[in-house]
Amino acid sequence: MQSDVVVKEDELLDPADYPEDQRQLVLDFNERIRRITGIVTGLGKEYHTIWLVDINDLSMKLYRSTGESTSRGALELGYRYKNYDRMMEEYVDTYVVDRSESVQKDVHSAAVMERIKDGSLYTVDYMRMTDDGMLSYHQMAFALAGAPGETDKFILAYRDIDKSIRKHIADKQYLREQLDIVNALSRDYYNIFKVDINTGTMVILKLDGYVTKGMDKPSDKVYPYDVLYKQYVKDRVYTEDQPAMLEAMSFETVCAKMRQQDEYVSSYRVWDNGEVHYYQFTYIPVNPANLSSGILAGFKNVDDVVESAREREALAILAETDIMTGILNRGSGERKVIDAIANGHAGMFCIMDIDNFKFINDNFGHDVGDKVIRGIADVISNEFRERDIVFRLGGDEYAVFAQNITDEEAGRMVIERVFSKISSLQIPELEDHDVSVSAGASILSTDAHIEFEDLYKKADSCVYKSKAVDGCAVSFCH
Repeated sequence: MQSDVVVKEDELLDPADYPEDQRQLVLDFNERIRRITGIVTGLGKEYHTIWLVDINDLSMKLYRSTGESTSRGALELGYRYKNYDRMMEEYVDTYVVDRSESVQKDVHSAAVMERIKDGSLYTVDYMRMTDDGMLSYHQMAFALAGAPGETDKFILAYRDIDKSIRKHIADKQYLREQLDIVNALSRDYYNIFKVDINTGTMVILKLDGYVTKGMDKPSDKVYPYDVLYKQYVKDRVYTEDQPAMLEAMSFETVCAKMRQQDEYVSSYRVWDNGEVHYYQFTYIPVNPANLSSGILAGFKNVDDVVESAREREALAILAETDIMTGILNRGSGERKVIDAIANGHAGMFCIMDIDNFKFINDNFGHDVGDKVIRGIADVISNEFRERDIVFRLGGDEYAVFAQNITDEEAGRMVIERVFSKISSLQIPELEDHDVSVSAGASILSTDAHIEFEDLYKKADSCVYKSKAVDGCAVSFCH
């Protein structure tokens, strides 16, 4: 396959061929070409394949391919798809065999431009499946094809890391220097260890913070894994989490996990200076195809992740919750019912409406009316199961989707139990006035094919039938 070379040093323009008022533009153009050529030439010393990508439309041009270590299939993807993001999506799916989801995010054009916009070199390491079925560590490198703000292209380059480190792989010091091979650990984790699966020993590769007694600094010193991990759990792990971590981090458990999967991750709590912190460990094999190459263990603080997750969860709950009653609001409740129906869940859909609610507001005040609304919401949410979907439609109306209640008799029993609790509600301001609700229910069987809107209309129409009865009443639609 011939390379489509788009940049050559000898393709500079001669300013003498242009009018005097345009010569500065020509000189600027030549300077940009020199910069592009210089960057590409520098990468070309180590990278076997180099593409130039247009920042605006993400179109691609192949600058060079040595043939050595170049995957013909990968080249064909570049020619076939033209668009960088589309090509990279296919490339990662086809050739990347570890952390493919995270690699997809790391190499997306938006992520790349954010990393290189200031002129930095950005690299992504991964394990690649070659055309002949062999595994090898590879690297993608990204850089602007010129100075920031002066270029409309960036460079994508590939190289075979295994080729450059194969002769050094047994050298522990070199492995420490090449921690970018496992960038998921080296970039994010404070402390990294290499565990020998054959001997049950370990060495320290990276130590940016205190771990436990007996650990000093990265060196060739060999430690017994079982002794160190037990000491770590005793010194650092929160008391309540220690039994689980003694099991989760044992040599036997780690080895078993590595034989089943390429990554083993768990979180736990650490007690430090009177405070609880959240930590995460990750174990990955140096070479998934050969566990004898060792296992890398990384440890890091994830307080920020935990706090942001809690914040997101709190916001999500707030967005779904009816502020007055604490049950789901109409929007979130209806979405959950629609999802349940779409997933084939059978059940009873029921609407409940407070009787004579305007009379309560007008004669006892809106504060008392609010107490009635909250009281009935509490009854409904307590009497139905946790898996049932209970929500407020608005005003004095509620709805429930009780899953797996597929016959009228069972549904009526549950609703009558709710009626009993509502009738005994204690709201002193109401004096002798009785609170009651009218309900309409519709049964959705397992073989039924009905839209939520139709299910809702059926139940709603039955509410009006119940209104004709004094006190709490329910009518079922058939």
